[in-house]
Amino acid sequence: MNKSRNILIIVLSVFVIGVVGLLIFNYFYKQSHDFVYVINVSNLTYSNKKMKTYSQSDFDTFLSDYKSKTLPEVYVTEFLFDGVSMYKPLDYDDFVKEGNNLKVEPLKITNININTTKKLEFTGNLKGGMVSINTNHLDADLNITLNDLKIDTDSKKVPVVYAYNKDITYTDHKVTISTKKNTHNYLDGGKLKKISLIPSEDLNNYSDNYSANISYSNYTNYYGVYSSSDIDNILFAKVKANEEDLKDGDPYYFYKASGAISSDIDLYFEGEGYLEVNSKNDEGIETKGNLTFSGASGDYVVNAYDDCLNTTTDKSDNENARNTITINVNSLTAIVSLDAKEGDAIDSNGELILNGGKIIAISFPGSDSGLDSEDGIYINAGAVISTGDMLDSISPNSKQKFIALSFSVKPEENDIVTLLNKDNKNVFAFKTDRSYSNLIYSSGNLDIGNYTLYKNGEIDGEETNGFYTKINSYNLGVQLAYSSLGDKNGGMPEDRNGNPPEKPEGEPPEKPDDNEDISRGNNQNIIATNKTFTITDLSTYFNGIAPYAEL
Repeated sequence: MNKSRNILIIVLSVFVIGVVGLLIFNYFYKQSHDFVYVINVSNLTYSNKKMKTYSQSDFDTFLSDYKSKTLPEVYVTEFLFDGVSMYKPLDYDDFVKEGNNLKVEPLKITNININTTKKLEFTGNLKGGMVSINTNHLDADLNITLNDLKIDTDSKKVPVVYAYNKDITYTDHKVTISTKKNTHNYLDGGKLKKISLIPSEDLNNYSDNYSANISYSNYTNYYGVYSSSDIDNILFAKVKANEEDLKDGDPYYFYKASGAISSDIDLYFEGEGYLEVNSKNDEGIETKGNLTFSGASGDYVVNAYDDCLNTTTDKSDNENARNTITINVNSLTAIVSLDAKEGDAIDSNGELILNGGKIIAISFPGSDSGLDSEDGIYINAGAVISTGDMLDSISPNSKQKFIALSFSVKPEENDIVTLLNKDNKNVFAFKTDRSYSNLIYSSGNLDIGNYTLYKNGEIDGEETNGFYTKINSYNLGVQLAYSSLGDKNGGMPEDRNGNPPEKPEGEPPEKPDDNEDISRGNNQNIIATNKTFTITDLSTYFNGIAPYAEL
């Protein structure tokens, strides 16, 4: 009896020890795999340890560590390393103004380098800094969480975040930037200017083709004059130039990063916090791969001096290009600065897929679109408003109804356009800070039926960047009408610029007195007689919108 009891005790003891051992193993396994390393950019610490810093004078030591593969997983450099030398971020005009013998020091910047796939959390405040992510040859995903992070490059010459890779089709490694719930994060940066690459052994050939007879050897800071083998070692993606963009004698390939946030490969955003990206120069967020905002959460604001969101690679240049933009957020606002020269709000060289969230897309006035895509725009869910002077068609395969309005009399700064349903309840209202010819609206509130459109009534409500999210009351302004319908199956209006169709024969009716204050110098002979905007299908395009003129 005692012997049996002892055996039972031993068995139970072994079982308990095994269970406890398994729990301990699982705990430490989970800790090792789920542990988040915190990077504090304010004091440049990595998990409470000071990050190693390589100054410009330490470049030879850095290069030795790089070649021997002994660099830390996270470290700081006072330069951006292109795989060959310290990058010298010049503007084109720098050497033109200074002459042929320009000598320039590399831009001194606090560059936090990431060379790991461990989970990282960024917090703190850094001015004059950036984050570089080396994704070459990494075989696991990198997840970066932003926790009340603020980084300002204090320069127009480098991105605030740059994820680089030699191969734009590289998919073994995924970079995801997440915002922590209840945090506010701000990233302000410039761009990495184009570096035209020339093999040193071909210098004479390039010089012979340059009509100005300028020696390329004097411009090695602007033109990346390396040996062919060094060019192969550059860590950044090299892109073939479009011949139409080449200046006389320019090389046929280059590297650059056009946005405040730039990536050579697919880039993902998720999380429940707030992220604001402000471009100091050129685009907001750009990738040479896919760009995805997922999770149906998170609030994003992107302000830029060119395209706010852009996937840049064209499949005609690379048949394996990945260039789709997919958006499913709580809110996303993309606005091109009025001080820019051009810019679409959201520009995809592939498909543009809107799967949810409040999305505001405001392009530069002149010749750009709020939503622009080479391979189709799909609006499947969300509340979307987009304005611009160009209008790309929305795919008839979209899952949510939308309405496209092309104006002959453009709304101007501070004008309010309001759409009412048959019960005179507001469907949407939008107040502009610039002129535009075309407006696209889509939401779950839009249905088959009759609507009316008004301009500049008195409105009481709450708005974000002009888009009224709550309307308490509205007093009718000037009623608008249209002159013709576009293709209801998702085709383009006849005139992408919103110009009116040819006038019918005979003199137009006199313009009512109450319309005189809103013509704003646009076409004075507008005939817009259709005041009922009837949606009969997934989409309807209304052209020639102007103040209602009764015949």
